[in-house]
Amino acid sequence: MAQDADIPEVDQEQVIAYIGREFRGLHEGNVIRYKLRPANLDLIKEK
Repeated sequence: MAQDADIPEVDQEQVIAYIGREFRGLHEGNVIRYKLRPANLDLIKEK
């Protein structure tokens, strides 16, 4: 995925780690930042 987004190879590991932290930190109060709905959050938490 990172390669598909044209993220330089040297930055890919950091970008993936950042995205992982953001997903783990999602809650009902901040899902709007990513234009998600509460139902989307429930699906993410299941994984």
